Amino acid sequence: MSSLDAKQLFNERRQAINKEKRYYNKFIFNGHFSVFIVIMLGAFIMGYGGWLKHIPKGINYALIASLVLAITSMFPLRTLLKDADRLFLLPFEKHMSDYMKSSLIYSYFLRLPIQIIMIIVLFPLFYVINGKSYGFYIMFAILALILPYLGLLLKWQWYRYRLETWSLYLLLFIIFTSGYFVVLGPKNISGLSTILLLIGLILILKKINIKQLFPWERMIKSEQQHHMNYYKFVNMFTDVKHLKETAVRRSYLDPILRTPSTKKFNENHMYLYLFTRSFARGKDAFHIILRLVVIALILMIWLQQPIVTLVIGGLFMYIILLQMAQFYTQQAYGLWPQVWPVSDTKVIKGYHQFLLRLMVILGILFTIVYAIVNPIYAYGGIVFFIVGWLTIRSVIKKLQYQETLLRD
Repeated sequence: MSSLDAKQLFNERRQAINKEKRYYNKFIFNGHFSVFIVIMLGAFIMGYGGWLKHIPKGINYALIASLVLAITSMFPLRTLLKDADRLFLLPFEKHMSDYMKSSLIYSYFLRLPIQIIMIIVLFPLFYVINGKSYGFYIMFAILALILPYLGLLLKWQWYRYRLETWSLYLLLFIIFTSGYFVVLGPKNISGLSTILLLIGLILILKKINIKQLFPWERMIKSEQQHHMNYYKFVNMFTDVKHLKETAVRRSYLDPILRTPSTKKFNENHMYLYLFTRSFARGKDAFHIILRLVVIALILMIWLQQPIVTLVIGGLFMYIILLQMAQFYTQQAYGLWPQVWPVSDTKVIKGYHQFLLRLMVILGILFTIVYAIVNPIYAYGGIVFFIVGWLTIRSVIKKLQYQETLLRD
């Protein structure tokens, strides 16, 4: 394999993964999710615009923005390596440097849109608090676009030298935060010196790593983890065959997973228990739903507008319950129906009970927050329960219709 072959191999894999993403994007960016994104964007713009008119004083926004952007600036290194590469590409290790050059460029442009969005979102804040001056912000934007790529170059040399990942993230976090803060806070051009610092570290490690071998195990494991994280996200919208299910104990949820009594240890109650257990012990769905709930609560507290807050809460209730449809597929067409065959009506009944309990918990949580933020309109919390009930009713009807078609 020559240098040209190494680049061609990476391009073929990049095209393959882009094709896979285009396929799954059809399921992710469907009608209701697109509407959700548009409403979320509108709510954010409305809330952000109102907040900019009355920005709280006494808060170090430069430090907060520097900390946030330091985190987003640590781009993941995507190599697109596969498990078999440790065997079949090993004889061509001397050409892997060309492969990694393509990998570093791909990794940079893959996450660059998020960095650009952060720069755009932060601009109005610093434009207002700095008397409508923006010269320093141009310098900040340039720094925010250069540092992530230098961070990727340093990460690659760091991995080659077999250093710990946590030490790299700590070092990058300190350097990025310092550079951003010096530019945003004191508005000093010396913040650009972080570029020279990173270049110096890269050159030193590159010289040391001349005789270092390619870190196959580390790179393959890292790529597999990144790819699996993507599958976990997609699995909330459609079935992903490549996803490996995992479970986590979460002892604090044990009270809702008590072993059923003898009277309830039968086909009428088994699926309610299985759906609840899958959610409480599942590693992926639990975290995704938890993040959605946290985002919903933050928006409800931040916006402080009764009507908009009701819309946001109702929309999140709808999205969360709708995304739980994957749980039905996992249990209804999994192993248990073969071990303990029961009527599909029993499965749907258990799923219905599970969704109702989840809806009640979310409804109570959203209503409490809504009542605290808008005490005069606390009665509006009933909207969350109405949206949840209508969503569950629609989902159950659709499942019953699907099962009827399968029986025919």
